[in-house]
Amino acid sequence: MLPEDMPRGTPESPTMRVLLNSAQIPAEAIFSWAVNGMAFDSQQGQNPLLDQPLPLALQGADPGIMVAMAPVPAAPPAPMPPAMPMQQPVAMPLQANALNRPATAEELELLDSIKTEWNNSIAMEAELSRNRKLLTDMVGKLKSLNRDLNTDERTYSSSQDKRDWQDARRWLRDCSQSLARCLKEFDIGFTSKAGQRSSFEETYEKFVEPRIPFDGLSKAHSDYQIYHKSLQTLLSSMKSGLQHASQNGERRAQRVLASIAAKVRDGNTRKSFIDVIK
Repeated sequence: MLPEDMPRGTPESPTMRVLLNSAQIPAEAIFSWAVNGMAFDSQQGQNPLLDQPLPLALQGADPGIMVAMAPVPAAPPAPMPPAMPMQQPVAMPLQANALNRPATAEELELLDSIKTEWNNSIAMEAELSRNRKLLTDMVGKLKSLNRDLNTDERTYSSSQDKRDWQDARRWLRDCSQSLARCLKEFDIGFTSKAGQRSSFEETYEKFVEPRIPFDGLSKAHSDYQIYHKSLQTLLSSMKSGLQHASQNGERRAQRVLASIAAKVRDGNTRKSFIDVIK
């Protein structure tokens, strides 16, 4: 649990790496960490988010941070901790009341700021959609790799090869589960149409675009900022998950299969040679 008075969401806020160092935990020793309901792969201590100031805790969120330690080499990989429910800002009422007067200079500034946040969010949604396709493609690759060894592979592989393959398959399953969580958050999470997106879109079209002031404008401005940051967090999580799955799932499995395939080719060559000289 973090101290309640510790600054967050400011340039002076400590980074995740600083917190780990204060606990005498090397960043490369953790598998992932979770904050504000989103889990992040440490990338063996190389994730640039480790050096970013801690984000502002969402209203009502548990200020604690979950850390999953990296698995011991050659041991079954520890699964990422289940994603905590994402803390969400209160949905803006769909029937917000317009103020029957011209907007003040301050209100116009807030409306313009909301417009900027929303347009940036729309642009980010396009990138999220592209990454969703990459996630889906990667899930398919991991699924096709996660198979039993065929007869030749079992025959010519060593006991160590078989252990390496079982370990690689555990990584494939772990990475698939991590990607599935990202896909679920994209499809039905806070920023999806099944979540709160429709409320933000309706409020934008009804009040922000025509620059009509309404009750709760200041709170709405804060909610649009949180929505945009939620998209940024989701995008970071998707990219991190893809990189993790590529390195520790796809490539690991391909290396083991390539090593076994070389032994199969060598074994079949020797077998053919023996058949010829008989």
